[in-house]
Amino acid sequence: MKAVVKYGKGKGLIEIREVPKPKIKEDEVLIEVKAVSVCGSDLHIYHDAHPYWPPMILGHEFSGVISEVGKEVKGWNVGDRVVSETRTGSCGVCYICQSGFPQVCEQKRAIGIGINGAYTQYVAGPARLLHRLPENVPFEVGAVIEPTAICVTSILERSHLQAGESVIITGPGPIGLISLAIAKTAGVKLVGITGRSSDEGVRFEKARELGADFTINVDQEDPVRKVLEMTDGLGVDLLIETSGGSKAIYQAFDMVRRLGRVCAIGISGRDEIPIPYDRGIFKALRYDFCFSSSWTAWEKAISLISKGLLPAQKFITHKLPLEKWEEAFHLLESLQAAKVILIP
Repeated sequence: MKAVVKYGKGKGLIEIREVPKPKIKEDEVLIEVKAVSVCGSDLHIYHDAHPYWPPMILGHEFSGVISEVGKEVKGWNVGDRVVSETRTGSCGVCYICQSGFPQVCEQKRAIGIGINGAYTQYVAGPARLLHRLPENVPFEVGAVIEPTAICVTSILERSHLQAGESVIITGPGPIGLISLAIAKTAGVKLVGITGRSSDEGVRFEKARELGADFTINVDQEDPVRKVLEMTDGLGVDLLIETSGGSKAIYQAFDMVRRLGRVCAIGISGRDEIPIPYDRGIFKALRYDFCFSSSWTAWEKAISLISKGLLPAQKFITHKLPLEKWEEAFHLLESLQAAKVILIP
């Protein structure tokens, strides 16, 4: 079968190769991939700016149908529509795992990052990581459940966004747009999103379609001043940082109100980012660094999408065959797309 393989350390070093169909272990299932979404992490891996363990097949945001079931697997059958968490390798016995957070175990080697992923026709994985994909959720929408679950974990479970709060999101990329949709679903009173002049096309348009109350082009206006104007000088209750940009991270401390919160999801790709530490102290801010997703967040994301409360189909701007993965990467890096789905 054909697969998009990151075959070595360094920038680039990705190509389509013929690889054998995976063989499953007794506690695993084999999934026929129906759709796989391109993640920002895939681009970081391309540029050698993210942890990864080559050689491996890329792709960790996917949906599909079970085509084979291991001998020890119970409750799953050939033909079941599924999505899968990515937290393979979690040891299950360390303090973090035993505390209920296996997704941040130091031994974790995620699908498509540490082991073979879903930029291909078939992917094998543990049955314990599966979630059922409802019949009314198309496969391409199923492929964006993984990043949606990350945002649910970060925004609702960790940073505890409440109805009636005010929110600003820094960065209108895929995670920023998903965060916007979740904020609207949660019933916030005000939500805006920041970006640059290069975002004035597809991404700001998509933000408005998803219900943003305002957008801020930081190349043309001061985001701190704009946020304070929109909140009568108070600042927002919650800032969701998805850009990974050093300036946006620094400015977050001035856009959040006293006793407010910052929900940090975006990866910077840098070893260090300067912050106004004392400003955070004097405002008594809470800063939540967020990573990966919980089992409960997957169930919440699936339910919200299935019931039509979270319009995940609106995140998707392009669908391409797997062979056009390079075009997909280009669309995202040139900010011409929000979510790109590859079809094997």
